[in-house]
Amino acid sequence: MQHNPPQKANLGLEGFANRLTQLIAQSTPSQAEFARRIGISTGFLSDVVRGLKKPGTEFFYAIRTEFGASIDWLLTGEGTMFGRNDIDLDLLRNIELYIAVARSAVVDADPTAKALLLLCQAGQLQEALADPALNDFLERIAPLSDLNLAAELYNSHLWYHDPTFRRRNLLAAAQAHFEAQKPHDKRAAFADTANSTVQINFGGSQRNAGRDYNEK
Repeated sequence: MQHNPPQKANLGLEGFANRLTQLIAQSTPSQAEFARRIGISTGFLSDVVRGLKKPGTEFFYAIRTEFGASIDWLLTGEGTMFGRNDIDLDLLRNIELYIAVARSAVVDADPTAKALLLLCQAGQLQEALADPALNDFLERIAPLSDLNLAAELYNSHLWYHDPTFRRRNLLAAAQAHFEAQKPHDKRAAFADTANSTVQINFGGSQRNAGRDYNEK
Protein backbone atom coordinates (compact mmCIF):
# COMPACT_ATOMS: atom_id res chain seq x y z
CA MET A 1 0.00 0.00 0.00
CA GLN A 2 1.43 3.33 -1.08
CA HIS A 3 1.93 5.92 1.65
CA ASN A 4 1.14 9.45 0.60
CA PRO A 5 2.96 12.29 2.37
CA PRO A 6 0.80 14.74 4.34
CA GLN A 7 -0.64 17.53 2.26
CA LYS A 8 0.79 20.98 2.90
CA ALA A 9 -2.71 22.25 3.74
CA ASN A 10 -2.81 19.85 6.69
CA LEU A 11 0.38 21.25 8.18
CA GLY A 12 0.69 24.35 10.34
CA LEU A 13 -2.07 26.04 12.30
CA GLU A 14 -4.47 25.80 9.34
CA GLY A 15 -4.78 22.06 9.96
CA PHE A 16 -5.13 22.34 13.74
CA ALA A 17 -8.91 21.74 13.86
CA ASN A 18 -8.60 18.69 11.63
CA ARG A 19 -5.83 17.20 13.78
CA LEU A 20 -7.79 17.86 16.95
CA THR A 21 -10.79 16.07 15.43
CA GLN A 22 -8.53 13.11 14.60
CA LEU A 23 -7.21 13.01 18.17
CA ILE A 24 -10.71 13.10 19.65
CA ALA A 25 -11.85 10.23 17.40
CA GLN A 26 -8.73 8.22 18.27
CA SER A 27 -8.87 8.81 22.03
CA THR A 28 -12.51 8.83 23.14
CA PRO A 29 -15.94 7.71 21.92
CA SER A 30 -17.28 11.29 21.85
CA GLN A 31 -16.42 14.97 22.08
CA ALA A 32 -18.30 15.08 25.38
CA GLU A 33 -16.03 12.43 26.91
CA PHE A 34 -12.91 14.12 25.55
CA ALA A 35 -14.03 17.47 27.01
CA ARG A 36 -14.84 15.88 30.38
CA ARG A 37 -11.41 14.26 30.64
CA ILE A 38 -9.52 17.52 30.01
CA GLY A 39 -11.85 19.58 32.23
CA ILE A 40 -13.61 21.83 29.73
CA SER A 41 -17.19 22.18 28.53
CA THR A 42 -18.44 20.33 25.46
CA GLY A 43 -19.54 23.64 23.99
CA PHE A 44 -16.07 25.15 24.29
CA LEU A 45 -14.48 22.09 22.69
CA SER A 46 -17.00 22.22 19.85
CA ASP A 47 -16.17 25.90 19.27
CA VAL A 48 -12.43 25.10 19.19
CA VAL A 49 -12.97 22.31 16.66
CA ARG A 50 -15.02 24.68 14.47
CA GLY A 51 -12.38 27.41 14.75
CA LEU A 52 -14.65 29.78 16.67
CA LYS A 53 -12.47 29.89 19.80
CA LYS A 54 -8.75 29.64 20.45
CA PRO A 55 -7.54 27.41 23.28
CA GLY A 56 -4.87 28.41 25.80
CA THR A 57 -1.88 26.60 27.20
CA GLU A 58 -3.91 24.79 29.88
CA PHE A 59 -5.91 23.15 27.10
CA PHE A 60 -2.76 21.74 25.48
CA TYR A 61 -1.25 20.76 28.81
CA ALA A 62 -4.39 18.80 29.72
CA ILE A 63 -4.34 17.00 26.37
CA ARG A 64 -0.69 16.09 26.81
CA THR A 65 -1.06 14.80 30.37
CA GLU A 66 -4.41 13.02 29.86
CA PHE A 67 -3.85 11.42 26.46
CA GLY A 68 -0.09 11.60 25.91
CA ALA A 69 -0.62 13.34 22.58
CA SER A 70 2.20 15.26 20.90
CA ILE A 71 1.65 18.99 21.19
CA ASP A 72 4.15 19.50 18.35
CA TRP A 73 1.96 17.38 16.08
CA LEU A 74 -1.25 19.05 17.24
CA LEU A 75 0.09 22.57 16.60
CA THR A 76 2.19 21.99 13.48
CA GLY A 77 1.23 18.64 11.97
CA GLU A 78 4.85 17.50 12.13
CA GLY A 79 5.75 14.15 13.65
CA THR A 80 3.13 11.70 14.90
CA MET A 81 0.00 12.01 17.03
CA PHE A 82 1.60 10.38 20.05
CA GLY A 83 5.22 11.28 19.38
CA ARG A 84 7.60 13.06 21.68
CA ASN A 85 6.48 16.39 23.10
CA ASP A 86 9.14 19.09 22.82
CA ILE A 87 6.88 22.03 23.63
CA ASP A 88 8.16 24.20 26.50
CA LEU A 89 4.82 24.82 28.23
CA ASP A 90 6.27 27.32 30.72
CA LEU A 91 7.60 29.41 27.84
CA LEU A 92 4.25 29.20 26.04
CA ARG A 93 2.42 30.36 29.19
CA ASN A 94 4.88 33.25 29.59
CA ILE A 95 4.35 34.27 25.97
CA GLU A 96 0.59 34.44 26.50
CA LEU A 97 1.20 36.72 29.49
CA TYR A 98 3.62 38.91 27.48
CA ILE A 99 1.00 39.24 24.74
CA ALA A 100 -1.58 40.36 27.32
CA VAL A 101 0.82 42.96 28.77
CA ALA A 102 1.71 44.32 25.32
CA ARG A 103 -1.95 44.56 24.34
CA SER A 104 -2.77 46.31 27.60
CA ALA A 105 0.01 48.85 26.98
CA VAL A 106 -0.70 49.55 23.31
CA VAL A 107 -4.43 48.98 22.87
CA ASP A 108 -5.74 49.85 26.34
CA ALA A 109 -3.04 52.46 27.10
CA ASP A 110 -2.66 51.08 30.63
CA PRO A 111 0.10 53.14 32.35
CA THR A 112 1.36 50.23 34.44
CA ALA A 113 1.65 48.00 31.38
CA LYS A 114 3.54 50.79 29.57
CA ALA A 115 5.88 51.15 32.53
CA LEU A 116 6.47 47.41 32.64
CA LEU A 117 7.55 47.39 28.98
CA LEU A 118 9.88 50.31 29.53
CA LEU A 119 11.49 48.81 32.63
CA CYS A 120 12.05 45.54 30.83
CA GLN A 121 13.73 47.35 27.93
CA ALA A 122 15.87 49.37 30.35
CA GLY A 123 16.98 46.29 32.30
CA GLN A 124 15.36 47.57 35.51
CA LEU A 125 12.68 44.93 35.82
CA GLN A 126 13.98 42.95 38.81
CA GLU A 127 13.95 45.84 41.28
CA ALA A 128 10.53 46.94 40.01
CA LEU A 129 9.00 43.54 40.80
CA ALA A 130 9.05 44.46 44.50
CA ASP A 131 6.62 47.32 43.83
CA PRO A 132 3.07 46.52 45.08
CA ALA A 133 1.41 48.37 42.17
CA LEU A 134 3.24 46.25 39.61
CA ASN A 135 2.43 43.05 41.47
CA ASP A 136 -1.25 44.02 41.66
CA PHE A 137 -1.23 44.56 37.90
CA LEU A 138 0.34 41.14 37.24
CA GLU A 139 -2.19 39.47 39.53
CA ARG A 140 -5.20 40.95 37.77
CA ILE A 141 -4.11 40.67 34.14
CA ALA A 142 -5.34 37.56 32.36
CA PRO A 143 -3.05 35.79 29.87
CA LEU A 144 -4.28 36.46 26.34
CA SER A 145 -4.92 33.39 24.21
CA ASP A 146 -3.91 34.26 20.64
CA LEU A 147 -2.81 30.94 19.20
CA ASN A 148 -1.39 32.29 15.95
CA LEU A 149 0.64 35.06 17.60
CA ALA A 150 1.76 32.85 20.49
CA ALA A 151 2.94 30.12 18.11
CA GLU A 152 4.79 32.64 15.95
CA LEU A 153 6.60 34.17 18.92
CA TYR A 154 7.31 30.75 20.43
CA ASN A 155 8.86 29.38 17.26
CA SER A 156 10.97 32.48 16.64
CA HIS A 157 12.38 32.67 20.19
CA LEU A 158 12.61 29.03 21.24
CA TRP A 159 16.36 28.80 20.68
CA TYR A 160 17.31 31.85 22.79
CA HIS A 161 18.63 30.54 26.09
CA ASP A 162 19.25 33.84 27.91
CA PRO A 163 15.93 34.41 29.77
CA THR A 164 16.45 38.18 30.11
CA PHE A 165 17.22 38.61 26.42
CA ARG A 166 14.34 36.37 25.41
CA ARG A 167 11.82 38.13 27.68
CA ARG A 168 12.84 41.57 26.44
CA ASN A 169 12.60 40.55 22.79
CA LEU A 170 9.33 38.67 23.21
CA LEU A 171 7.72 41.70 24.85
CA ALA A 172 9.11 43.97 22.12
CA ALA A 173 7.79 41.65 19.41
CA ALA A 174 4.34 41.47 21.01
CA GLN A 175 4.31 45.26 21.39
CA ALA A 176 5.28 45.71 17.73
CA HIS A 177 2.44 43.39 16.72
CA PHE A 178 -0.18 45.60 18.38
CA GLU A 179 1.52 48.84 17.31
CA ALA A 180 1.31 47.66 13.69
CA GLN A 181 -2.47 47.31 14.04
CA LYS A 182 -2.95 50.95 15.05
CA PRO A 183 -4.01 53.49 12.37
CA HIS A 184 -0.98 55.07 10.72
CA ASP A 185 -0.61 58.81 11.28
CA LYS A 186 0.78 59.92 7.92
CA ARG A 187 1.31 63.52 9.02
CA ALA A 188 3.44 62.38 11.95
CA ALA A 189 5.84 60.72 9.51
CA PHE A 190 6.81 64.19 8.25
CA ALA A 191 6.78 65.99 11.61
CA ASP A 192 9.82 66.62 13.80
CA THR A 193 9.47 64.95 17.19
CA ALA A 194 11.88 65.36 20.08
CA ASN A 195 12.65 62.47 22.40
CA SER A 196 12.62 63.05 26.12
CA THR A 197 13.04 60.95 29.22
CA VAL A 198 9.86 59.58 30.71
CA GLN A 199 9.30 59.37 34.45
CA ILE A 200 7.53 56.18 35.54
CA ASN A 201 5.35 56.17 38.64
CA PHE A 202 4.22 53.12 40.59
CA GLY A 203 2.03 54.34 43.41
CA GLY A 204 4.11 56.63 45.61
CA SER A 205 7.45 55.49 44.21
CA GLN A 206 9.18 56.83 41.10
CA ARG A 207 11.58 55.24 38.69
CA ASN A 208 13.25 56.61 35.58
CA ALA A 209 13.23 54.26 32.61
CA GLY A 210 15.63 56.38 30.60
CA ARG A 211 13.64 56.32 27.36
CA ASP A 212 10.34 57.21 25.72
CA TYR A 213 7.15 55.34 25.18
CA ASN A 214 5.89 57.10 22.06
CA GLU A 215 2.20 56.94 21.36
CA LYS A 216 0.87 57.51 17.89
